[in-house]
Amino acid sequence: MKGRDMRKSSLAIALFVITALAGCNDETTNVIEQPKVTTDSSVAIRTVFSDYQKAMDTLDNTSFGQINDQMAASRQAVDRLYLDKLESINRDSLSDEDKIYYDTFRFDRNIAIRGASLPNTRFGNFAIPITHFYNYIKWNAEYAGDKQNKLEDYQQHIQVVREFTAWVNNLYAQYSMGQIEHAQLPKVLTERLVRSTEESVAAHDYQMLKKGLADIKTHTGYDTEFYKEYELAVDDAVRATTELISYLKDGYMKVARGAGLEGSLDDRNIGWGDLPNGQAWYQWHLDRNSTTGKSAMELNRLGEDLVADAKAEMERVARILVKNRGKTVEADWRDDKGVVSKKTFVLEDANGNIDLTAFFAFLNSQQFFYGRDGRTISGTVHAEACKTASDSSACEAALKDYYKFKNDANDVVARYFKPIKTDYSIVPIPADGELYEGVASYGKNEFNLNTNPDYSLQKWNVSTLLLHEAAPGHHFQNAYSLEYPPANKPDYIKGVSYTAYAEGWALYTEWLGLEMGIYGELDANGKPTFVNGTGMCKEDLDYSSFQGGIYNNAEECNALQYFGSLNEAQLRNMRLAVDTGIHAKGWSIQEARKYMRSNSALGTGDIESESFRYAAYVGQAVSYKSGYLVIKEMLDKAKSELGNDFDWAEFHDQLLKYGDQPMEVVQTSIENWVKSKH
Repeated sequence: MKGRDMRKSSLAIALFVITALAGCNDETTNVIEQPKVTTDSSVAIRTVFSDYQKAMDTLDNTSFGQINDQMAASRQAVDRLYLDKLESINRDSLSDEDKIYYDTFRFDRNIAIRGASLPNTRFGNFAIPITHFYNYIKWNAEYAGDKQNKLEDYQQHIQVVREFTAWVNNLYAQYSMGQIEHAQLPKVLTERLVRSTEESVAAHDYQMLKKGLADIKTHTGYDTEFYKEYELAVDDAVRATTELISYLKDGYMKVARGAGLEGSLDDRNIGWGDLPNGQAWYQWHLDRNSTTGKSAMELNRLGEDLVADAKAEMERVARILVKNRGKTVEADWRDDKGVVSKKTFVLEDANGNIDLTAFFAFLNSQQFFYGRDGRTISGTVHAEACKTASDSSACEAALKDYYKFKNDANDVVARYFKPIKTDYSIVPIPADGELYEGVASYGKNEFNLNTNPDYSLQKWNVSTLLLHEAAPGHHFQNAYSLEYPPANKPDYIKGVSYTAYAEGWALYTEWLGLEMGIYGELDANGKPTFVNGTGMCKEDLDYSSFQGGIYNNAEECNALQYFGSLNEAQLRNMRLAVDTGIHAKGWSIQEARKYMRSNSALGTGDIESESFRYAAYVGQAVSYKSGYLVIKEMLDKAKSELGNDFDWAEFHDQLLKYGDQPMEVVQTSIENWVKSKH
């Protein structure tokens, strides 16, 4: 969200800008066409980037953005204009670094132009239709209703409140148009959107929208007339939001896709592919999220193949436990009603076949969760930090283990990267956020960890989660941008974001844990042997007490920590299959859940939330594995071509220093780097 001081008619601006820019294009084409000198070309692409940003800001300078067919067409005209300007520059005359920026901008413009060419073009925008997973109604209301510092700020912010009202009214119109064109959400998602909005925006008589108004009332020095003006603006915002919620709850819900009043988890027409021209729309979503150009069916087959491969490795881990503990094990198990009792798990049948379902269930027994294993942990160095968590004992136990792995892995990780000075801390998610913020996240040099016994990951996930979120995962992405920024990086490029790149890197670092020997020395096939691990599972540990005595020895410890890596990788494998299953093959929520239950050790809560996420956040789930596979392919290519000249730190530097890129641009970047090494 962005605030602006000047507000004008967007349609008038759009018409003026398009006409003006088109004329400007005619005048300047000859000036920037086919420049002969690299320096001139470098300046030229930066001018294109800068002018494009200014044009888009002028086209729509509202706080929340305008989404309708007219604005989509106007944005597309600007996209086409500046794509033409870019392509009039001789790419061959650019440096390898500038070619990365050139290719990134070109990818952005092409994907945007395609999106705006789809029927019902406003749905080519990321933010429409809004769902519970990305509830912009809530986020925008929070911004519009927020408190300001002083009267002058409120005098400017009142325009933001009014623009929120206009945005809500426009949103109402877009959902209405979607209803007419049979391009609407399924009931199972509409119901969650309504409930999410009622429980946040509408809660406590729209307190979220009235925070600023309530604050103004406390200041006796503020003008009474201004208070009344502000109150009227807030009342209009509340009225518009109430009407939108009412419409979604009643009129829209009645015609939304699905059976019954609120839809069914067995509905098979909930995917994007079931909309008019839906398969083409869905492919566009895949292309902008995976940035690899693979079709839905290619990604689906790839996902199912990867799922099968991962299950074979999971069986190998299960056999380690059978070797150490026998075919049958017993552990405390909590059922769906919260009752804990002893349960027997038969891991291998009489014919020597591993029962993965039983193995997955065993790994979700009480002993594998902090705060559910019967231990009381207190008095650690993390006691103060854990005061904000709902369960201080579980929090202290978790932080103790995560910091242990951080310290154990630091020296190993350092061998593969340039020196990273920026450190990170592990911060427990506060109690009021534990139910909503997921298992972990990273931001501003903080690895945020959910330590709630019911919403956290199992103990065997410590290694892979820290590798992913912190070092060398997302933390190194952030640290590189601070410590090794490329010179003269364009502002436009600093603002781009690609999940395939960001999450592909984090997945790659999970795999890198194997290469670094975290789970033991590797065999001839590149698989860990669970011997001499460089991670948290050392031979000299007291395994009768470490993590509550859940391992018999270092081999088991390394094997189960490796299983955590497999299980997380399997989640991303399944995302390829499930996202495409829902949106291209007509899977229901229940079918998606059944698939995830049978192929992983994910917990029930994870599976429930993930299934709704894939239905709502169209195409995004494929980005994780898609990005990883490109990075791994480029690694293998670089190692093969460079041989003894391959250097891990240099390879990772080339991947990280430019920041987010489309994966097809990553390929070009690494290929150019390899050529430069010959």
